[in-house]
Amino acid sequence: SDFAMMAGLTLGSVAAGTPMQGFAPSHQDNMNGEYPLSKTPGGKASHIKRFADYPGGVESFEVYSPPMTTLYSQVWWSPLPPVDLPADIVRRYNGTAMALVGWEVDQVRRTSEGVEKSVPMSASYNHHWDSWLIGAEARVRKVSLSGPDDPAAADLAGRRSGCGAELPWDQPQYVVEGPEWSVRGHPTHAALTSGNGGEFRKTLHGFAPGYALVVDSPAQLQITPMNIDTWNRESMDLSGPVPPPFVAGGGGGA
Repeated sequence: SDFAMMAGLTLGSVAAGTPMQGFAPSHQDNMNGEYPLSKTPGGKASHIKRFADYPGGVESFEVYSPPMTTLYSQVWWSPLPPVDLPADIVRRYNGTAMALVGWEVDQVRRTSEGVEKSVPMSASYNHHWDSWLIGAEARVRKVSLSGPDDPAAADLAGRRSGCGAELPWDQPQYVVEGPEWSVRGHPTHAALTSGNGGEFRKTLHGFAPGYALVVDSPAQLQITPMNIDTWNRESMDLSGPVPPPFVAGGGGGA
């Protein structure tokens, strides 16, 4: 089956300390509904549950990863090639910094009728994912490592989250290179490391007002998912309105 990760990145109303020209606050709902949050004992329940309610407003855009193809029982743990951000976003933020206040993630597929649908965790379980937001002054290089003793292995493993320092040594990796800071003094790239697995749809990935990830001239997004294909094609129907429960078996198929 072919499916892809879809990331929705949410931008604050202030970029590099000044209002972005043409900023239009969004009123759309969250990608995955309202996020349940527990109040900290003795604290104030002040965090935003809907990005549209963020002080000063936000706007957002969506990015699709390249497709992943798996069979029942297979594990996908391979970096996906970087994808370009929408052209209007790249153009607007070229030469300035973007303040990222949150992001949302889904995994989706297209039916034979061309309809986009979310892929339930019972069919493809996401163990974890890593991603990088890459600016114009950084670059992405594809590398192949010989194994854990490769001179570059320790540095690359230290950039990953999810399964600790382990890497799929038989898979090519993508390394973000270049200066840490742009000529304007802003980060040239940022890791979106809160890539929690099966609960990622209902986990708030965002910052309290006044805080953000900042990237100068954002241009690309690179994502590395680890997914386990648990879709028993013979016994699990994904066409219904409710995700099917997991059914173990030998159902193969693509």
